[in-house]
Amino acid sequence: MAANSFDSLVSIAGLVSSTSTKTRVLIFRNEIPRILGNSEMCAELASLLVDILFRTLSIYDDHGSRKAVDDVIEKALGDLLFMKNFAAALVQVMERQLKFQSHVGCYRLLRWSCLLLSKSQFATVSKNALCRVAAAQASLLHIVVRRSFRVRRACKQTFLSLFSQSPDIFKAYVEEFKNGRIPYKDSPELIWLLLEFSSMSPSLFEECKPIFLDIYVKAVLNAREKPTKVLSEAFCLLFKRMTHEDFQSIVVPSSVKMLKRNPEIVLESVSILLESVKLDLSRYATEILSVVLPQARHADEGRRLVALAIVRCLSQKSSNPDIFEAMFNAVKAVIGGSEGRLAYPYQRIGMVNALQELSNAPEGKYLNSLSSSICVFLLSYYKDDGNEEVKLAILLAVASWAARSADAVQPDVVSFIASGLKEKETLRRGHLRCLRVICRNDANVLQVSSLLGPLVQLVKTGFSKAVQRLDGVYALLVVGKIAAVDMRAEETVTKEKIWSLISQNEPSLVPVSLASKFSTEDCVACIDLLEVLLVGHFDRVVATFSVRSLLQLIIFLICHPNWDIRRIACNATRKIITAAPQLSEDLLIEFSNFLSLVGERLCSSKTSDTENSLDPQVPFLPSVEVLVKALVLISSTALAAAPSTSMRIIFCSHHPCVVGTAKRDTVWRRLFKCFQALGFDIIGILSADVGNLCKGLLGPMGLMSANPLECQAAISSLSTLMSITPRDTYIEFEKHLQNLPERYSHDMLSKNDILVFRTPEGMLSSEQGVYVAESIAAKNTKQAKGRFRTYEDQNDMDHNREAAVGKKDVGKSAKKVDKVKTGKEEARELLLREEASIREKIQEIQKTLSLMLRALGEMAISNPVFAHSQLPSLVGFVNPLLRSPVVSEVAYETMVKLTTCSAPPLCNWALDIATALRLIVTEEDNVLLDLIPSVGDEVANERPSLGLFERIVNGLSASCKSGPLPVDSFTLVFPIIERILLVSKKTGLHEDVLRILYLHMDPLLPLPRLRMISVLYHVLGVIPAYQASIGPALNELSLGLKPDEVAPALYGVYAKDVHVRMACLNAIKCIPAVASRSLPENVDVATSIWIALHDPEKVWVSNHFFLKIEWIKR
Repeated sequence: MAANSFDSLVSIAGLVSSTSTKTRVLIFRNEIPRILGNSEMCAELASLLVDILFRTLSIYDDHGSRKAVDDVIEKALGDLLFMKNFAAALVQVMERQLKFQSHVGCYRLLRWSCLLLSKSQFATVSKNALCRVAAAQASLLHIVVRRSFRVRRACKQTFLSLFSQSPDIFKAYVEEFKNGRIPYKDSPELIWLLLEFSSMSPSLFEECKPIFLDIYVKAVLNAREKPTKVLSEAFCLLFKRMTHEDFQSIVVPSSVKMLKRNPEIVLESVSILLESVKLDLSRYATEILSVVLPQARHADEGRRLVALAIVRCLSQKSSNPDIFEAMFNAVKAVIGGSEGRLAYPYQRIGMVNALQELSNAPEGKYLNSLSSSICVFLLSYYKDDGNEEVKLAILLAVASWAARSADAVQPDVVSFIASGLKEKETLRRGHLRCLRVICRNDANVLQVSSLLGPLVQLVKTGFSKAVQRLDGVYALLVVGKIAAVDMRAEETVTKEKIWSLISQNEPSLVPVSLASKFSTEDCVACIDLLEVLLVGHFDRVVATFSVRSLLQLIIFLICHPNWDIRRIACNATRKIITAAPQLSEDLLIEFSNFLSLVGERLCSSKTSDTENSLDPQVPFLPSVEVLVKALVLISSTALAAAPSTSMRIIFCSHHPCVVGTAKRDTVWRRLFKCFQALGFDIIGILSADVGNLCKGLLGPMGLMSANPLECQAAISSLSTLMSITPRDTYIEFEKHLQNLPERYSHDMLSKNDILVFRTPEGMLSSEQGVYVAESIAAKNTKQAKGRFRTYEDQNDMDHNREAAVGKKDVGKSAKKVDKVKTGKEEARELLLREEASIREKIQEIQKTLSLMLRALGEMAISNPVFAHSQLPSLVGFVNPLLRSPVVSEVAYETMVKLTTCSAPPLCNWALDIATALRLIVTEEDNVLLDLIPSVGDEVANERPSLGLFERIVNGLSASCKSGPLPVDSFTLVFPIIERILLVSKKTGLHEDVLRILYLHMDPLLPLPRLRMISVLYHVLGVIPAYQASIGPALNELSLGLKPDEVAPALYGVYAKDVHVRMACLNAIKCIPAVASRSLPENVDVATSIWIALHDPEKVWVSNHFFLKIEWIKR
């Protein structure tokens, strides 16, 4: 039995690598469990099974296959022999994976290792083996965290599930870390998972907290090498639940000791610790500050920045006012030389920056006196220090403290700034930046109003001279704030004609090309300026400046590469739109124009390897996510202010620059959720204005735009609109199709027009196939020599004479005489211009029709259920264009999309159906006859390939197994059925096609009855043997004929075959209008009946004189 099981498993092993998910699942759900159930596990069987399982590691990428494999492993782990083999192979593969640092299969290895620990007795067999698996897991986790968010989330859920199912495993892991058997530096992710699981249970966390604290001190604070940032961050959950007792007795002593001994190792870790801890740091601030200040003035800039971050944390998380006084005194003492003279500028800058970080202190009355004291000290220090960089740092610190309290802005501070505005460029700009920060506090604005005069002069100078434009921006910002709260200042600004001066020199205020060169701080100043002007001085700005330029600047700033600038710009934009909602629609228009510029820049960057000239409005390409967030911001405010902007909103949300590589409606769905959260009934807004929406999307801004990206955006927007309000959208689109002038112009094209269209530029249509010799310049032709020069043409002799004259008259300027064109050349040029005009007209027709066809196809597949109900009219528009010499290819592509909207499973043969419909329209009957197999045709191959019409008929047969097709799908494929049946001889498809046709005879459905009756007449004439089945079919089809369709139905009386004429007369009796004797008078009907009454074969006799009597009465 074991031998048979082994052989069966060997035979299955070759099928494991199959690409078919169905085969894979069958193997691991049925075959392998059956083999294992029928035999006992042995060493050979276990080894082979393990080998098969690990073959799937890198090739099984679908959930179904992986789940089936995992289930086999889970069941087999109950066997000790298999467990040992599987564990040995698993550890080897995991360690090999670590060697190559490959992410392929890492998650599955982690999952299998968790199955091994939770579904078997492996953890109790050997502690050494458990430690080896845990160490391998920790290292693999380090690789997996670099993958996608979904993989990281899956890993987290897997381990948390393991710890929940097996608490002993969790305790074993913690113990291994405690004893140092698992290396700390390679296991930050596993440590974080252990902390995450323990934090779910307060009692468990309190039990394990001393162990984790000990691990943190050993792994981070007492490390001999600098720990990684990831390792320090792994303990954040521990920091957030730390008590004062733990922090004071364990963490602070170790931190201070290491900051004194090896600060470069733990400085970053201490910064992460203080940022994460949720404790009041007042009691530890001075002790920690004393060991951090030396790092704040260190020569290494990186260490200075981290030290300043620690000072900021101490300031933010301290609540005792006395501590801030103590920290200020500590920094002041160092600046005063308590720890030696600060000889280098970076040392003094570091201490000044430390004072600035102290300004992040929590609000309180103590800030009034403290900020005044610090500002006084900084002003005196400014006067004592002669270094320009140090002075700029002092100005920034003064600004930070003065902005915290109005009491700090004393007259001495104002006079200090006034004198600083007269300094040279660098210091003057430093004072202006200082003033901007001070004015963030609205209480300080009136206190600096005495600076209005100097600031106005700086505005005039700044907007008169380009080199001082940035000074003008800062000065105008402060002037605008003062004028908004002081009427006298407003009068002064008006009297000085500031607004007109600025508009004359720079109508756009700050050009985008200039703003793109600004630093982060300067860009933030521009944002503040826009907010001040558009909120506080809206009427004045609109009357003076170009609002479009200001909106372009706003869009540039909310799409800026810097995240801080984007965040501040978005907040300012919300305030601006709230204060001036009338700007929202214009802002959306400018954003759509910005998208077009981005698209053009993107296309040019793809088509050219060389550096492209920068567009002044798009100095850089924003990412897709940045554009999406900007659109969400702008559209939400625009829709609230003007619901009519819905067309531009849906258009922008489908723009290729915004969508990127995602699905076409991804951004729209995101917008839709935002609108719902804001309380907008976006569906109702769109449904109420479908006419205008379609008009805009089909107009020159949308589908008819010269920009291909805008055309694509319009097509995608129409598709989404089709999925929201299909009927109204289709009605509007159909109106546009019916009134499309290009369709009429296309139908009026002559053969000569098409010939001109196919003729290349620079050639006449009459010259196709005629060789026209090119004239070659004499200077490029090798001249004859010696006596053969007598055979040169006259032009060469004239050229030589002119050259000789030129040599004689070197000092005179020679005038170039244009060659006189002959009448034949002028006539040819005139014809070329006329044909170019014709070609341009046809190209315009081609472009318009191609776009309409593409839009039609995309709209159809976006809502296939509704498109199925409109298939006859849709196909009716596309079908004639299949033979068009201008748009036949696009029409065929559209037909393929339309056929995919047929009822399933017929839609699976969409490509074949569309191809057949195209052949029917474009090819001759003899070509189609070759594609339809005759009776008895056989292919010599072992597996003959089916022809086009055979595949379609097979598809129709499969689709009709459960009943007839829906009438619209049948109408779509009927031309194919008709073409097969119209063949002049019996084919191998006749019986199947007739069987399909007989299923679609319902008298109530809108079938193409007359064409069906006509084709059945033809089949009956060609193949009389089908008379028994065709006769009843004709009768049933006639039951649905209307009175005005009787005349065409009598077409059969003209047939040359008697049985066809007889079948026709039999079918006529079934027409309701004939049976009820309510047939209206009709000349065509009367003629056909008269012909039947005079039939030489007397076929009317067999109809019991019904027709004769009826018409004699008439």
